[in-house]
Amino acid sequence: MNKLLTSEKVKVNGQSISCLLQKGAKESIVFIHGFGASKETFLEAFEREEFQNFTMLAADLIGFGDSDKPIDFSYEMTDQARILRKAIDLLDLNRFHLVAHSMGGIIGIKLGKMVPDRLCSFINAEGNITAEDCTISKQVAGMGDEYFALEGLEQLKRSIAEEAERTQDWVLRDYVKSLSKATPESLYKSSVSTVYESNFGDLLTRFSQLPFYKCYIYGEKNTGVFPAEKLLEQKGIPLFYVSNSGHSMMKENPDEFYDLVLNIVRRREHL
Repeated sequence: MNKLLTSEKVKVNGQSISCLLQKGAKESIVFIHGFGASKETFLEAFEREEFQNFTMLAADLIGFGDSDKPIDFSYEMTDQARILRKAIDLLDLNRFHLVAHSMGGIIGIKLGKMVPDRLCSFINAEGNITAEDCTISKQVAGMGDEYFALEGLEQLKRSIAEEAERTQDWVLRDYVKSLSKATPESLYKSSVSTVYESNFGDLLTRFSQLPFYKCYIYGEKNTGVFPAEKLLEQKGIPLFYVSNSGHSMMKENPDEFYDLVLNIVRRREHL
C-alpha cells in the first residue's frame, strides 16, 4: 500500500477535478489518460516501489472518471490542456515529466506548447498524431450527437463488452467501466475534437518542434500499423516498443512499460 498516495479534488474554473497525487522528494511526473479512460489508467505507477520517491499526478480530465461533467464545457483538447495546466499550478508542480496516452497525447502537445520551460520530457504513448490514429473517436464522431446519446453509446459499450467476453480481455472490461463514467456529451464532443485535431491540427509538426526531449511509444503489436510511425522516425523522434502489448501497453505489459518510463525519466532528471 502506498502511504504517500492521496485522492485530491481540485477546483478549476468552478469545476472539480479528481486527482491521484503522490508527493515525493524527486521531480514530478504528470500522466494524461486517453479517450473514455480515467486516471486509473496509470494507477500501477503509484503502486510500484521504484516510483515512490517521485511526485506524481494523474487527473481525470473534465467529463471523465470522477471529475465534473459540465454541459456547457467545450471538451476541446485546448480547453482540456488549459484546465490541466491550472490543476498542475494549484498542486504546485513546477518542472515535470509528461506521460500521455492516446487522446491525451493531443492534450500533452498543447500543454507542452503552453509551458515549454517547465517540461523535462514528454513520453507520448500511442498519442494521436495523424488522422489514421483515430479509431473509437472516429466511430463516435461519425454517429452524430443525437444518435450517439440515444443509442450509440450503449451500442459501443455493448460491442466492447462482447469483445472482452469473447477474448477474456480484462483491459477491455476495465475500459467499459471507465466509459460508463463518462457522459454521452463529454464522449461525443471529445471525439469530434480528437478527430479534428488529428486531421487538421498538424500534430506531428507541433510534437516534433517542442523544445525539450520527447519520444513515442508503441505497443509491439501495432508495429507497422499506423502511418505516424514512419513519419515520427523521419522527424528523428526516438521510438520505443513495449513487447506483448497493443494500445494499452501500460496495462498489458506494465513491467516493461514502467521500466521504460523510469529509464527515460532518470536519463532526463538532471538535464
